[in-house]
Amino acid sequence: MTAERYTAVFTGLLSLKKPGEYLYVRMGEDPLGAGGYTVSRGRPPYGKLGCEISFEDLPERCKQLVLDTYQEVWNL
Repeated sequence: MTAERYTAVFTGLLSLKKPGEYLYVRMGEDPLGAGGYTVSRGRPPYGKLGCEISFEDLPERCKQLVLDTYQEVWNL
C-alpha cells in the first residue's frame, strides 16, 4: 500500500490512451522505498488532487521516478 502524496500527470499524444485518458504516477515521499508508487492510465482522481507544484519542488526520488517513467513511455 502506498502513502500517495504526489501525482504526476503525463499529457500528450500517447498512442496507448483514449481521449480523456492520461498516464499518471501516484507516489509517496520515497517512491522507490517504503512509500511506493502506482502507475495508472485513465482519468486521474481529480477530487483527490491538491495544489499544483512545479517539478523542481518534488523530492529528488520522486523526480527520478517521473523522469524514468517519462523516458520509458516515450522510448527515450
